[in-house]
Amino acid sequence: MSPRKHGFRQALVCSASNGAGAEYVEPDGFRIEKVSFGSLLTPVGLFFLTYGFGAFFQLLPGAEVAALLLIYGFPITLLGFALSYAQLKPVPCKTTVQALSLREAQATDIQKQLREDVTRYRYGDEQHLDEALNRIFQFGRQTGIPRRLTPLLRGVREEAREGAYTLVLEFETKEQMTLEMWETRLNKIETFFGPGINAEVVPVDGGVEVALKVDGSGAGRGGGEQKDVLPPLMPGLKARQQ
Repeated sequence: MSPRKHGFRQALVCSASNGAGAEYVEPDGFRIEKVSFGSLLTPVGLFFLTYGFGAFFQLLPGAEVAALLLIYGFPITLLGFALSYAQLKPVPCKTTVQALSLREAQATDIQKQLREDVTRYRYGDEQHLDEALNRIFQFGRQTGIPRRLTPLLRGVREEAREGAYTLVLEFETKEQMTLEMWETRLNKIETFFGPGINAEVVPVDGGVEVALKVDGSGAGRGGGEQKDVLPPLMPGLKARQQ
């Protein structure tokens, strides 16, 4: 199936840390989740306030609607400022042509949810996957690692590896965070982002990449019989089930 039928358009050939010369596609359609509501509401509210004051003092036409503009302008402006302050920007997502053709047929429900969550604006969260990382690394606990070593998600990639759909999480890490800290928690990563995936950690310049590769079992797709409730991927979301 052509990538254009999926709402994508062909992009230039890009290079990736996992293999130079990979051919990527980029989004071509509109998604409301990728719009910053703060950047929309703030100018609208300021316009209402500015025009409302101008009309109220008869510097601009429309004195009969000045009161309404002021009444609505104040809360819209405040809401816009609040959303702009609390927003967490989406991370970039790159998708190869092969991965795009495999996504609908192979990607697990959690992989789809994860990709959609981190590529949209979020409000009130300090960073992407904060809850997931806290569950995996147990920050500040005796068996965990210090909170100051929290890795930061900088991007995601969709690739095809050995014919299997793979979602790659690109993390920036501090020098004190060793590869062993990741490798000893591979089982937790697979449990949290599973079922139906195998996890692999690969060191790269400035961080690590966590590859969530479909294992071919078909588990975790279509919301079949589920058990063993797992923590939510993000604060405020429903608990997941395995």
